[in-house]
Amino acid sequence: MKITASEEVGMRCMVQLALHPTATVSLSELAAAEGLAEPFAAKVLGQLRRAGLVVAARGRSGGYRLAEPPEAITVARILAAVGRRLFDAGFCHRRSHRGQAPCLRLSECALRPVWSHLDALLEDFFTRTTLADLATGERATRDRLAARWPLARHDSGSEGQRPTV
Repeated sequence: MKITASEEVGMRCMVQLALHPTATVSLSELAAAEGLAEPFAAKVLGQLRRAGLVVAARGRSGGYRLAEPPEAITVARILAAVGRRLFDAGFCHRRSHRGQAPCLRLSECALRPVWSHLDALLEDFFTRTTLADLATGERATRDRLAARWPLARHDSGSEGQRPTV
């Protein structure tokens, strides 16, 4: 999975706004806090506004603020506003209707369930993780996520080795 620049910037701007949940933060303050070019930050914030996640205020004291409390905004909603799904099940069918060669595995694909399952796992993870979870700092976020979704431990001796067939 690759996170796009828009997804990264959208998440970072939303975390900045969550640190000041009732304040209006100017575009220049948001861009400076994250080391972003203002035009790109403005483009992404426009997408977040159209999705109803932020409210824009004009004028001298203008800027952006969250449209809802951080606890009500999920990572899934943010990513949906500025990006796209990891795996779109309709991709295989649409590809052949756009003049591209149809996939040779359209009727039987061993990879499609892998991508589909991974997409469902990520969607669940992103839906259950809120902006409030992310606005508590790296350590607290890491600990909270680890408590919710403990990772399986692997024998360190077999790390990087492929199973024999």
